[in-house]
Amino acid sequence: MAVEPLVLLANADKWLTESIESVLTQGGYRVITTNKRQQVLELARRQQPDAILVDLGLDQRASDNLTLCRALRADGMVSRATPIVLMTAGPALRQQQIDALRAGAWELRGDPLDLEELTLRIGVYVQGKLELDRIHNEGLIDEASGLYNEVGVTRRSSELAAFTTREGLPLACAVFQPQDGVMGSGAADRLAVAFRRAGRISDAIGRMGPAEFAVFAPATDETGAEGMVQRITDAVSSSVGVRLKSGISADSAGSRPPRSSAAYADPHRLSPPVLLARAREALH
Repeated sequence: MAVEPLVLLANADKWLTESIESVLTQGGYRVITTNKRQQVLELARRQQPDAILVDLGLDQRASDNLTLCRALRADGMVSRATPIVLMTAGPALRQQQIDALRAGAWELRGDPLDLEELTLRIGVYVQGKLELDRIHNEGLIDEASGLYNEVGVTRRSSELAAFTTREGLPLACAVFQPQDGVMGSGAADRLAVAFRRAGRISDAIGRMGPAEFAVFAPATDETGAEGMVQRITDAVSSSVGVRLKSGISADSAGSRPPRSSAAYADPHRLSPPVLLARAREALH
């Protein structure tokens, strides 16, 4: 069952808040509300809403009543695809609408507020946001580093396994983790970038977790994997000063003559998930 989209509603008018919340709830949305300016950014970060409705009256003490909107749009934890709709008492004048758009809002709604139209517009905006979320979740690349994410490396390692099976070549897997354990997000991203720079184009390098990395290397036996691990370890240590522990596994069945059958048809071959599991077990 699909989860209902979540709307963050920030408005100082209790009656209007209740009216909008009622209409949105009937329209199939979950709604969280606040009438406190200082809670808006915190709720947006924590709840990750699919749309944000903000009353400009919440910023009435500020010299610029679009400050909150700019803060939401600039915050790295609030998706750029999240629609922000601003509301203001009285009619929304053309210059106000332009200023709102420049501040990162998708639109500014004034009085009288047509709740039916507002709900329909929110529906259109949220559909677009959810589609972008779906595409992102099905993506194959880790945005921070340019490495494969877990989905991507799973797919690419399967392709490499099929290739090495057909060509009678070995396939190795190496797993790396920091010796010192958990890292902060910034340090982990820098480590990931160091891995990308240290890798070979022919290998599939994946970021399996914030600071766990797997490398699938075609045409590489156990001896070759040991050399690869040493090269990557040295390069990463030189680049970001992080000491790594590693584990390797290799499928030596690739030394058999080439086969024309599909991947994994040879019962002696090890699948990428098995290679990955064995490399993790060998971590030291």
